[in-house]
Order: sequence, then structure tokens, then C-alpha cells
Amino acid sequence: MIRIVRNATVKSAQVKALASRQAAPSAEVEAVVRGILARVRAEGMPAVLEYARKFDGLKGSLRATPAELERAAAKCPAEVRKAIRQAIRNVRAFHKRQLEKGWEFKGAMGETLGVRVAPLRRVGLYVPGGAAVYPSTVIMDAVPAQVAGVSEIAVVTPARDGLNPAVACALRELGIDEVYKLGGAQAVAMLAYGAGPVARVDKIVGPGNVYAALAKKEVFGVVDIDMIAGPSELMVLADETSDPDWVAADLLSQAEHGSGFEAVVCVTDSLRHAKWIAQCVEEQVLASPKRDLLEKVLANYGCILVVKDWETGAAIADEIAPEHLELAVASPRALMARIRNAGAIFLGSWSTEPIGDYIAGPNHTLPTNGTARFSSPLGVYDFLKRTSVIEYNARAMRRYGPEAAALADSEGFVQHAAAIRKRL
Repeated sequence: MIRIVRNATVKSAQVKALASRQAAPSAEVEAVVRGILARVRAEGMPAVLEYARKFDGLKGSLRATPAELERAAAKCPAEVRKAIRQAIRNVRAFHKRQLEKGWEFKGAMGETLGVRVAPLRRVGLYVPGGAAVYPSTVIMDAVPAQVAGVSEIAVVTPARDGLNPAVACALRELGIDEVYKLGGAQAVAMLAYGAGPVARVDKIVGPGNVYAALAKKEVFGVVDIDMIAGPSELMVLADETSDPDWVAADLLSQAEHGSGFEAVVCVTDSLRHAKWIAQCVEEQVLASPKRDLLEKVLANYGCILVVKDWETGAAIADEIAPEHLELAVASPRALMARIRNAGAIFLGSWSTEPIGDYIAGPNHTLPTNGTARFSSPLGVYDFLKRTSVIEYNARAMRRYGPEAAALADSEGFVQHAAAIRKRL
């Protein structure tokens, strides 16, 4: 059901496969996406509407009316509405701590240098609405933008069968009313290029299907994007103090995303514990209504790696750089100190990954496919831009100008040097 790999190291074939896994789109998908982007850029709203009707089942207006949002939100169960409100509070409280302020200082010759920090003006938020719907995505992506001070948030979400009640509820609770009922590459193109009355955005955030992900990659440079989100990943480092049934449940929580490319990996220093966890995984899979889906994921990228010590286990974690990393060990903080690469780290057995997906507060939009080696979770900082501020006076120019001109000469930029020397 889930394979056990003994004596695992960073050089093991299974570790190399996990560290290099990709869900690359086909040439046909790439061609379709590029065609959609080109048509929307050239033709604008007529092309957007054509694709929305063809691929998203759009009927009626593209933009959701306030009445539509209100009707859909009213169908959200009270228990879910309560949870959405609590999640918003927790996520906002966490992200307020990420706010940055500009700064300036006076140099030795009286010059003023600094940085101005300002929010992006307009952001596009992609909310999946096809095979799955994610009100949590609305919260995780919109709240940091609002905390940063973004003044306009435009949401795109497929709504073939109407707006999802939980998604609509989250939008209403956040005060977002610019919502368009489409998805895929056509939605990304509309946000990136603008179309008809829809103004282009400065940045697009949020996960989507392969068409949306590839479209985001293609429009990067025209607009900014958060990241190219890959299939979900979870690594659990578990010693014999952990509950094998809990570990198994956590592994399957990520396997149920169901693309087939999810990575669900346990690392343990005990072969006996590995066997217990494997047995618990099998029992839970056999009892699950998603058995076929879970078996598919486990067959591709599900495994339990048995290591000789936690130095090896930490090295494997760093090599794979997982999106989510649970440390279900006796001394999780000590082990965390030995690990550099992970999108989010969950300390101790009570800190199950799904609590981070929904309610804890830190953002659940995390780097995947090993990009946690150099990327960070989505945050307020992603919705801020920094502008350098330089104010020179005559004294500072006399002091530093000759050296700047000399450097310009060394690079062959005679007009740069001339612009400086005219002030000396």
C-alpha cells in the first residue's frame, strides 16, 4: 500500500525521485494556453466571453451581481460561516505582524537615502471552482493583500453551477464585490491584459488548474505572480513517540488532493515504527470513500523512509524541501534547528497540517516542487513594493561624484560620467 525504504539517504533513488518530481504540461496544453492568451490580448472582452461560455459554462453576465453574491452567501451553513469569520480573524492577526514601513537616513555628506514602501494598487485573485472549491484560498490570499493596503481586489472563479456558498460567504465577509465567473487561462489573460471594463491588475495570486498555472507563468513579466503552485506535499518526521495512526491520517490528508502527483512521505528512525505507520495507512485507505484516489497517489509518490539517525533525516528534508513539514518527534524544536528548507513547519504531534490549511493564521499558499529552497509563503510583503529614495546635495556630489564618474568611465558610459561632472 505504501512502500517502506530501508537505510534511506539523500542519495537514495526514492529521495532523488521525490526531489525532482514535476507535473509538466503537455505541448498540446501549452499551445492551447498560448492561443487563449494571444486572442484575449488582441480581441479583449469578446474573446473572454467566448472562452467563458465554452469552458466555464457561463450564462448571463460575466460579473457576479451583488444580489448573486448575497443569495449564494445566504446558503452557507451557519457552522461554516462561523469558521470563516474565525479564520479571517486569525489570518489577519498573523499577517498584521508582517507589515513593513519605509525608512530614511542621513549620509555623512548630508545626503538622504531610503526606501518608500507602498501597496500594489490592484490585484487579481484566482479562486478554483471546478473539481474543488476553496473558501480558504479566498481568505489566505485576500487578507494579506488587504492588510498591505491594496485598494482593489478582482476575483475570478468558475461558477458553472452558480457561486459556491462558502466562497461567496468569504467574499462577503471580506467586503470583496468585484467577482467574475470564469477560470482557466481566459481568466488569467483577462486579469493580466485587461478586457473591456475590466482593468488589468498588477499581480495575480491563487492556485488553479494546469491551464491557469501555465497561463500565470506565461504572463509573468506583464504582471507579477505569486508562484507556480504544484501538487501538494507533506513530509512527516516521526519517531516512536508519535502516534502511527495520527501520522497515517496526516499523510492521507494530502494524498486526497488527488492529482496523482502529490508527495506524501514519512521519515522515521525506527523500522518497527515504519511498519506500524504502514499498517495504519492501509487500514485507513481501505476504510476511505476515496480509496481509489488515495491508492493512486501512494503508488506514485507515497513512501516511508527509514533512516539511521536524525542527521540523515534532516538532510533528506532539506534535499526535498517540502511544502509542509511535520516534526512529530520528542524534541521538535531541536530538530527544526537542523532544517533549512520547508514552506511551513508544524511542531509536535498536535500540530497537524490541516490546522494550518484553515485556521491557524500563517498563510497556506506555500512553495512546492522544491522551491522552498529559495521561496517563502505568501504574505503581506508580496503585496508591497519598495522604491529607493535618493536625495543628494552639492556637498555630497562633490565628495562622491568624482568616484562615480570614474566608475562610469571604466564601463564606457561617457554620458553617465558627463552628467555627473557637469555638477562638479
